[in-house]
Amino acid sequence: MNNFSVPFAFSVVRNCCELCKLAFVSAVLLFAPESLFAQEPLRAGTIFSATRAPLWAAKEGRYFEKYGIKNLEVIQFSGGQPVTRALIGGEIQISTTGDAAVINARLKGADPVVIARTVGAFPYTLYVSKDIRDPSELKGKKLAVSTVGGSGYIAMQYALRKLGLDPDKDVAMLQVGDFGTRLASLASGTVQGTLLLPPFTLRAREIGLRPLYDLVGSGVQYPINQITARQSFIKSQRETVKNFMKGFVAGLARFCADREFGTRVLGKNLREPDAKILQETYDFWLKVFPRVPNPGPEDATVFLEFMQVKEQRDWRDFVDTSVMDELDREGFLNSVYK
Repeated sequence: MNNFSVPFAFSVVRNCCELCKLAFVSAVLLFAPESLFAQEPLRAGTIFSATRAPLWAAKEGRYFEKYGIKNLEVIQFSGGQPVTRALIGGEIQISTTGDAAVINARLKGADPVVIARTVGAFPYTLYVSKDIRDPSELKGKKLAVSTVGGSGYIAMQYALRKLGLDPDKDVAMLQVGDFGTRLASLASGTVQGTLLLPPFTLRAREIGLRPLYDLVGSGVQYPINQITARQSFIKSQRETVKNFMKGFVAGLARFCADREFGTRVLGKNLREPDAKILQETYDFWLKVFPRVPNPGPEDATVFLEFMQVKEQRDWRDFVDTSVMDELDREGFLNSVYK
């Protein structure tokens, strides 16, 4: 008769089973394909506009991957307000647009904040039908905007006031969609005016439409395009947000420094084969994009004033400069231009 008790024998068997399980799990972890541990998708919302050229450049140059964003999904929306709604609802984690929709959402208790400013001026020209030669002839006419309340809508109001018109009484503003759709509506006579930017301005001139007011030349400073994220996401995924901004800034730097690359990126994303149009479009945006997309007080104060918010509010409640500040302190912002 052996000296091992039954409980001891069961204990040995149980321990052996646990060791086998551990060995199996270790083997799976060691030899499993990387796809099993793929990074959670980072979803960024955008709209179709050449203002997104730095984003396009960052994707084309694979700069997001270079800085650790391996699974970026860029989702296109019809305008800035739908992007902001998706950001608040958690459908996306980063927005490459901003403007009044973000400030208004913040005032209502949501937590999106501006972390970068990519365009700080109205990059538009008001184009009108061939038969309109004086601003007064716009009275009673229809004008197209992407979304009522968005940055283009605000720019249109500004342009109309500069032309001596009351945007609330003298014209009807219709939500039509993106630049291509608005240009088509203007060309067909469905509307009599809309704001355009290159390359759509060049197409508009080709078909005889008339430029009536140049907002770029007006010199007005306005944070037309920003990058935004929810405060909760910045807090929980700060390195991800920083890495996204690294990729974005690297794309911006490459776009501005490399004409061949920049025009190729514009041609691919705008589906524009005309070299002349691409060169003029590139030159236009080269003047508009900042070297570094730092945010500032204007990213909140301009909209608060426009919305006639009476209560005194600190711009820092709406703008988080800390991500760009960190990239500056770490020397990254200077390094991408060397």
